[in-house]
Amino acid sequence: MKKEAISPDPEYFGRYINQVPDLTIREALDASLQELQALDMARLTSLADYAYAPGKWTVKDVFQHITDTERVFAYRTLLFARNDKNVAPGFDQDLYAENTFTSSRSLEEVMDELIAVRKSTIALFRSFPDEALLRYGTCWKYQMSVLAMGFTLIGHQIHHLRILHERYL
Repeated sequence: MKKEAISPDPEYFGRYINQVPDLTIREALDASLQELQALDMARLTSLADYAYAPGKWTVKDVFQHITDTERVFAYRTLLFARNDKNVAPGFDQDLYAENTFTSSRSLEEVMDELIAVRKSTIALFRSFPDEALLRYGTCWKYQMSVLAMGFTLIGHQIHHLRILHERYL
């Protein structure tokens, strides 16, 4: 399924969804993994502990943030796909970022974790029939479909990779 099948409109999350090319969710997830695997790790490793301004995240923190967010969104996705009508729990991204422990890890370790999580997310989405992709629940304060959750995850990665290229590289 492609983005045009997303219903209801998840409003706030459209800022991520709209960054994803016009592909099916499976194609977009596969492309997002390929993008991670194609990153210039030598260049990123030399900047791993760099933050472009005081109080901003390091390169490792950015990748850990993508991983943490994906884990939270994958759980929310599972709730909705399984027709669980409980409101998906929120999370404080800044609190998570303060407690990532990335300073004691290599960029390679952080990236290996992100790629493993992305592969798990891909497997999760491959397990869903179209019927499950159209199910929805409450994410934060918005109604959001499983399909929208997938495109949000991908768009979130695109957003942060763009920031890395513009402000870190």
